[in-house]
Amino acid sequence: MSHPNEHGLGFRVKAWLIAARLFVTPWIAVNALLGTSLAGFNLQAWFLAFAITTLVLVSAHFINAWRDFVKGLDMVEEGSVAKPYTAGSQVLPRGWLSLRTVKASAIALLALSACLMVFAPRRLDAWLLYALGVAMALTYTDFFKPRGLGEVALFLGHGFGTTTCAYSLVRPIDPTGISAGVLLGMWAGIVYTIDQYIDVQTDFMKRVRNLAYMVFKANVRISQLWYFLLTATLTMQMGFVILGWLPKETLLSIFCLPLGHVAGILIDYNFERGTLLCLVNMWFFALLMSLGILLL
Repeated sequence: MSHPNEHGLGFRVKAWLIAARLFVTPWIAVNALLGTSLAGFNLQAWFLAFAITTLVLVSAHFINAWRDFVKGLDMVEEGSVAKPYTAGSQVLPRGWLSLRTVKASAIALLALSACLMVFAPRRLDAWLLYALGVAMALTYTDFFKPRGLGEVALFLGHGFGTTTCAYSLVRPIDPTGISAGVLLGMWAGIVYTIDQYIDVQTDFMKRVRNLAYMVFKANVRISQLWYFLLTATLTMQMGFVILGWLPKETLLSIFCLPLGHVAGILIDYNFERGTLLCLVNMWFFALLMSLGILLL
C-alpha cells in the first residue's frame, strides 16, 4: 500500500528513522553506562562507546532489513509482523525506502563507526570487541538467524559486546567487564526470544526454527521463559559478587524484581504490553547496576 506523501523528504526521513529502529538507543546507553561505570566512569569514554555501538547496531538493523527483504522474510502479508515498538520490517516491503538507500545506510554507518574507533585506546581487546560487534552486524541475518541462533548474536552483540566494548575504552578487559557483559548478554538473548515469539505463526514457523518456535511448540508459557531470565541473571550476578568479579553495589538491580513480576503476569494476558514492560525491565536492570556503582 502506497502512502500519499511517500515521495516527500519528510516521509522518507521518517521511514529511515523507522528502519534504523532507534528505539534501542536507551538500552545501548545503559549497557555502555554499566561498562564505563565498572571500569571507572569517564564521560568521554561513555559517549564514545555509545556512539560507536549505536552506529554498529543501527547498521545491523539496515542490513537485516535489506537481507530479510531480499530473502522474502519481510513482506506486507505473511511476513515479520510490525511490533508494538517498531515497524522496521515493513519499510522495504511497503516501498517506504528503496533497497539502494537501505544498503547505502548500512555501509555508511559502519564506515562512520570505524572512523570513531581512531579515538579508542590502541589496545587489542578494544579493537577485537569492536570487530565482534561488526561481525554480528554482518552475519546476524545470513548466518545466525537462519540457524535459529539469533539469541547468540544478540548475546554477543547487543549485550556482551556493548558492555565490554565500553569497559575496554577505559581499562583492559578483565573478569569484571566480562561478568557484566554476560549478564546483559543474557537479558538481550532472552528478550530477543520474547520479541520473536509474535512471529512464530508467520515467517519463523515456515522458515526459521528458533528458540521462540521451540517454546511455542512445547506449549511453554512465555512468562515461564521470562521468569527463568529473572532468576538466572540475579543468581549469576550474586555468584559474580561472591567471586569478587562484580562489586556488591551492583546488587541494587534486585529492585527491578517487582516490575519484572508484573511484566511476567502481563505478558501472558496482553503480549504486546507485556513485551514493552519486559523491555523497560531490561533497561532498569542495567541502570540500577550502574547507579549502584556511581552512587553507593
